[in-house]
Amino acid sequence: MNESVEKPALWTRNFVTCAAANFLLFFSFYQLLPVLPLYIFEKFQTDNSTAGIIISLYTIGALCCRPFAGFLVDSLSRKPLYFWTFFAFTLCFVGYWTIGLLPLMAVVRFMHGVFFGVSTTASNTVAIDTLPSSRRGEGIGYFGISVNLAFATGPMTGMFLYEGLGANVVFAISVALCIIGLILVKTLQVKPKEKKPHAPLSLDRFFLTKAIPQFINFIFVGFAYGPVTNYISLYAKELGIGGSGWFYALIAAGLILNRVLTGRLIDRGWLTRLIGIGMTLIVVAYTILAFCNSAIVFFVSAFLIGTSLGLIFPGYQTMCVNLARHDQRGTANSTYLSGWDIGIGAGILVGGSMAEHFGMYQQVFVACAIALALADIMFWTYTSKHYLKNKLEGV
Repeated sequence: MNESVEKPALWTRNFVTCAAANFLLFFSFYQLLPVLPLYIFEKFQTDNSTAGIIISLYTIGALCCRPFAGFLVDSLSRKPLYFWTFFAFTLCFVGYWTIGLLPLMAVVRFMHGVFFGVSTTASNTVAIDTLPSSRRGEGIGYFGISVNLAFATGPMTGMFLYEGLGANVVFAISVALCIIGLILVKTLQVKPKEKKPHAPLSLDRFFLTKAIPQFINFIFVGFAYGPVTNYISLYAKELGIGGSGWFYALIAAGLILNRVLTGRLIDRGWLTRLIGIGMTLIVVAYTILAFCNSAIVFFVSAFLIGTSLGLIFPGYQTMCVNLARHDQRGTANSTYLSGWDIGIGAGILVGGSMAEHFGMYQQVFVACAIALALADIMFWTYTSKHYLKNKLEGV
């Protein structure tokens, strides 16, 4: 019989619906990303420091809830949890739109991060539940494209709408897209959670202790990406390079291309090798970025960063899920996402301090390349071996 016929289905109705809802959630978030700081300045006439603190509360909220998000996803029925946290996430856009006091804006921003953290953990887990174990790596790669597409198109769309029609239109469209996402979530067919005796509370219900090496490695990756999210346009200006917005588009292009091309290889036993290639390639990419002297080299580094992340993202997530029991998938996803959140936050904080100390951004990306080199060494010498020794089969 033909091998392709024997393969279990990947593009099921549930999987496509979950990916579409995930895209709408992330797109509504990403289109607001460049607009919200301008909106806060315009509405509250505040200073840069205060606006920066309010914006960062989103990341703090997401990070604070991640361990509890995994526990909730593994303990409660996943579909209702996904729907109601997505619903609360949607209401936060209305809060930005209507609230007239800066302290309340800060509260809404923090809660937006909390609901984002729980809903994205739930969406990842629901999507993974729909995947056959033999095609999990491929499916995770394709599911991640929903985030990459939102990242590639959301900020650009948000700025276009803001400049042409104002912030209120951006908020309204975000709400409308989230409502469509909620309708999609409502149509998901998720098996009711089996009633089991309550297990005693332990650390591994909040954090997947078997995935500590993967967690640490992923913190380093997030640490290097943090300065890219906040400081790449300033670095481009320092280098005299225009059109820095294309940097993000090229990262997204590399991500999507590699997810499409390599997803199947993960399920054919190439998982650790592909992540290792990605870890080594990202060291090269950041080294090129740190020492680039032309626009061509600058943009080539962006594509290489995206290409390497296209291997790293689905690879580490697959590792975490394969190290967890079925009833720990939410915890596995929250552990994976917590590493990213911690790394991003630390990278932004340290990168800003370094730039202020040295008076330029080149040293920031040199530090990122060094951090990634250490992570690369750790992966090849320990993390990959730890995974092969501890992974579970058929989960």
